Amino acid sequence: MSRRTIRTLVFIVIASLITIGCLARGGTMSNFDESEYDGAMQRFQGSTEAIDEGVQAFVAAYGDLTQADLRERMTALYAPELYFNDTIHTFNDREALVDYMSRTGDSLEQSSVDVKQVLRDGNDVFLRWSMEFRSSVAGKDIHSRSIGMTHLRFDGAGRVVLHQDFWDSGHALYAQLPVVGFFVRRAHNRM
Repeated sequence: MSRRTIRTLVFIVIASLITIGCLARGGTMSNFDESEYDGAMQRFQGSTEAIDEGVQAFVAAYGDLTQADLRERMTALYAPELYFNDTIHTFNDREALVDYMSRTGDSLEQSSVDVKQVLRDGNDVFLRWSMEFRSSVAGKDIHSRSIGMTHLRFDGAGRVVLHQDFWDSGHALYAQLPVVGFFVRRAHNRM
């Protein structure tokens, strides 16, 4: 077999394992699906009653994902029925989302999300942020920095019912991973 064939097979195996792992945890692998997002915006109209409290809770929960009480913060932050898409996973169930966020926090050595700007338009809230995290994968230290925006809607109690992230997870996350990162960076450089 050629080196190119071996690399392709390795990439397929790793991508398959990532996908299987995600599906086994109750989420779905996804990029942006406009019809799913549009449907969620129709289903979860949101409320203006407790937006300020909801934004404060969001900033506190995401400010440091390594917090010991992250599970409790995420459970309080999100409504039981919701739409969540972070460009990597989609969740409609709070417990599955809380498990995912807890595992994410457990895998990080350091994490910070700095909200730079909050924009409100009726029941819609848009947060512009920068994110930085440190972790280790397969013995490799990963230090990632990225920017993005999150569209949020809250229920009357200030809990998130709609969460759609807009950021380049491929460059900020996958490009940092051993083996997979090689292929992501290579594809990015060819574009």
